[in-house]
Amino acid sequence: MLAKMDHLFQKAEKYLMFVSWFATIFITIMIIIDVFLRFFFNKPLPATWEMSEVVMPYIVLFALAYTLTKDVHVRMYLVTNLLPPKARFGCEIFSNVISIGFCLMMTYWSWLFFWESYIIGEDMLAAIKIPWWLGKFAMPVGMATFSVRFIFKLLAALSTGLKKSTNSGELSPYYGPQ
Repeated sequence: MLAKMDHLFQKAEKYLMFVSWFATIFITIMIIIDVFLRFFFNKPLPATWEMSEVVMPYIVLFALAYTLTKDVHVRMYLVTNLLPPKARFGCEIFSNVISIGFCLMMTYWSWLFFWESYIIGEDMLAAIKIPWWLGKFAMPVGMATFSVRFIFKLLAALSTGLKKSTNSGELSPYYGPQ
């Protein structure tokens, strides 16, 4: 059951990752066109900087859960590698619980900021009308998916327990490097 839910959630994470890639490509193309028009025709795109500010949060926040799924987040093992496996397992569980709490708190508060911005129709002061709430929407969605990924990670760690990986004798990827 957990594996099936995790598989479905990974599909959602991949979709958000594609949105992140699209945002990166969109900003890049928009800036290239702006520079080209400014240099050759002295007519830049209006509000390029402001539009890129609204899109940038999608690049980072929509990719958070996917990078955690692929286990490519930056981690520090300086102290935990010196601990015995049970203590490392405890540190992993503790860090997952703290991460879930932090991500859920950030999800809640960023949703409130987004919702307030949406309700009042907050716009950026730019050459064209750009809704500021559009950029604020990325944080609650990104942090919510990050929260759910940490919950899956915690559940997987608890269900696996201190089971050793078959190839190296080290703990599985959920508990540190192999």
